[in-house]
This record gives sequence, C-alpha cells and structure tokens, in this order.
Amino acid sequence: MKKILFIILAITIIACDNTTKTKKENTEKEVKNLPTLAYKSELNILVKDTVDDNMMLLGKVNQQGLEQKEFKQWYKENYYAHQLDTNTIEALKPKLKGISITVFMGTWCSDSQREVPALYKILSAAEYDNSQLEIISVSHEKETPNHLEKGFDIQYVPTIIFYKNGTEIGRYVELAQETLEKDMLAILNESGYKHSYEE
Repeated sequence: MKKILFIILAITIIACDNTTKTKKENTEKEVKNLPTLAYKSELNILVKDTVDDNMMLLGKVNQQGLEQKEFKQWYKENYYAHQLDTNTIEALKPKLKGISITVFMGTWCSDSQREVPALYKILSAAEYDNSQLEIISVSHEKETPNHLEKGFDIQYVPTIIFYKNGTEIGRYVELAQETLEKDMLAILNESGYKHSYEE
C-alpha cells in the first residue's frame, strides 16, 4: 500500500494552482487504482507527500486532523496570527445561519496553510455550527482517491464554497479581495462578489 501511495504522490509542483496536463492524466490513472473503501468513512488519512518527503492529509479532514504533529506548527501559528475583524464577524453571525460550507485545501499549500486556520478562527468567533462545515484535503493535482472533488471545478486551493438551501452562492478562492471576513460577508450578502480568478 505504501508503494502505491508513493507512486501516486510523485508529482513535482511549487504553487497551489494547476499543473501540466500530462502530470494530471498520469495522476488520474494512478488515483483510480487506489482502493477507496477506507476513504469513504475515515477522517484525517495521512499519506506520504513525495514532493517534499513530508506527510499530507488526503480526503475528509477536521480540525483535529490539522492539529496533528505534522501540521500543528503552521496550523497554530496561522490560527493565532489571524487578527479577527470583530465588527465584520458580528455582521457575519446572523448570515451564517443555514449556510453550509465546503472547503478544498492542500496541507502542502501555503495559501491553504494561511487561510484554513483563519477560517476556523473566524467561524469559532461567529459561533458557527461546524457540523455544517466540510473540509476536503486534496493532492497536488487537486484530487482525492474517492473523487470527492468531482463536479466542483477545483483549480486552486483553498477554495471555500458557501451554500444556501443546497445552492452555491459564492466561493472564496486562494486569497482575499479585502480580508477573509469581508469577502465572506460579501458572498453571504450575495452582492456580486467575484473571487481572485473570476472575471
């Protein structure tokens, strides 16, 4: 199993964006050959990241997974470094009621390492119901063994998608237009917010 995972993760990229088509096609073939039963119900699955020979999470994760020893340093550092915009958070509180959030991230990605801890801190301050939050950690090719990314058009991570009554109302991609809190508020206000890569 370790050998299979080693082969799957043998991809070399630097940024959190798309990679070449050839690498993507090769990885898709390799990911399809992975057994998926374990990934359906388990959280916080650690696999070897051959790009930097560290570990990464793959599939569904939660806050406890991000606080594991392999990720704890950057998670805690960025969680505490984020300065909360308390006025915007007060405006967010009522608007987050009935909103579900799906996040695609990579534990290997510096943008994800910055934004996801900040998101957790904001949601905590806003008293958000974390049972409505789903975090999915992807490979460098933006994939999971269970294809949890299918149909979401994930090109950059993190991608934070907001849903109201099951319908996407907006997404935050990679970095803020203003601040994470203000961008979230613009999305929840349904005011025509456009993310960093949207024209």
